[in-house]
Amino acid sequence: MPPVHPFTPFGPSHWAVLALTPLILLALVALVRSGPGSRRERAVSLSIAVVLVANLIADDVYSLSLGVRWQENLPMQLCDWVTLACAAALVWKKQLAYELAYFWGLAGTLQAVFTPELSADFPSFAFISFMLCHAGAVVAIFYLTFGLRFRPVPRSILHAFVGSQVYVAVTMAVNLLLRTNFGFLLHKPAHASLFDYLGPWPLYLVSLEALGLVLFVLLYLPFAVADWRRKRRQAWQAGAA
Repeated sequence: MPPVHPFTPFGPSHWAVLALTPLILLALVALVRSGPGSRRERAVSLSIAVVLVANLIADDVYSLSLGVRWQENLPMQLCDWVTLACAAALVWKKQLAYELAYFWGLAGTLQAVFTPELSADFPSFAFISFMLCHAGAVVAIFYLTFGLRFRPVPRSILHAFVGSQVYVAVTMAVNLLLRTNFGFLLHKPAHASLFDYLGPWPLYLVSLEALGLVLFVLLYLPFAVADWRRKRRQAWQAGAA
């Protein structure tokens, strides 16, 4: 096995991921834009979904091989749900799956790409799996948006917020039943994090809900502005005619 090196934030391997992520995205979008609705688009979409789900399964198998309790290895982190939502949107082209992936992924998973919680650097399996999961989800979300032309609509914010309540309810039940801490719903992470600024438990859960809603609105804002500008342009053209 290759020697394990400690992960260095914004070190060479981290910068490589940050550079490759938009480049891969641009290549995939250009590929499907050259033949939308074609076998090529279906093949690319299915390939991204397979990579994301296969990586999720491989990470679980690897963790079990290291002796991690199966209770701790369930796909109950929000990033796991983002992966599954991305896969569902890519394979079945469901708007709701896209909405959940878009808001959950860009409000949470994107942050993990810039501030990864890693101890081992490339070429460790932990590094590769983490980056495939998080950077891969970001690529999938923007590919769906710019390649397949999915987009959120006003009610998407409500869908994502209600979906978040479902995640919290299911995950809290699992945590209480199995004595786990998925989503950090029962206590804060041991390392320094955003949770430290959101108050004690359970107050920080309410703070997270409010912060999530604000982020959802901000993530929808570019589409709201684009719609407003298009309506103004259409009104001006109608008046000029």
